[in-house]
Amino acid sequence: MTKVSRLPLRNDVWGRIFKLFIETLAGVKEETKLEMFVRDFFSPTERIMFAKRLAASVLLSKGHNYQNIRQILRISPSTIARINLKVKYEGKGLNVVIADILRKQDARIIWKEIEDLFDLPTKASLKSPERFKRGLARQQEITELKERF
Repeated sequence: MTKVSRLPLRNDVWGRIFKLFIETLAGVKEETKLEMFVRDFFSPTERIMFAKRLAASVLLSKGHNYQNIRQILRISPSTIARINLKVKYEGKGLNVVIADILRKQDARIIWKEIEDLFDLPTKASLKSPERFKRGLARQQEITELKERF
């Protein structure tokens, strides 16, 4: 686990460095640059810890129970409970981000379903095995998107 120095920072110093940190993260617009930054800046343990917390938050928001989350993410019930308290009572910023994540997932599902609607049969492809395979693959992808957190 990461450790914080026992020597506290002055509030003005903390405010300035935290603002710099947030501006840095928000300022990186390219996904590859952000990924490289995160890999260089955070330790492997920190990356795993943050990713699991976010995933647990999303799963809790989708209504998964503690046992499912524990099995999927391999985190303790006390960690899940702590995250659940944040999601339910404290997490204004967290809930906004979770809503964005869920909206993006819903949009992917909708686009796949629309794609399925527009794969209209032609006279030649009415009983086409390729069209059937495409439809089956899309249905499997839609199911997977719905099951993902």
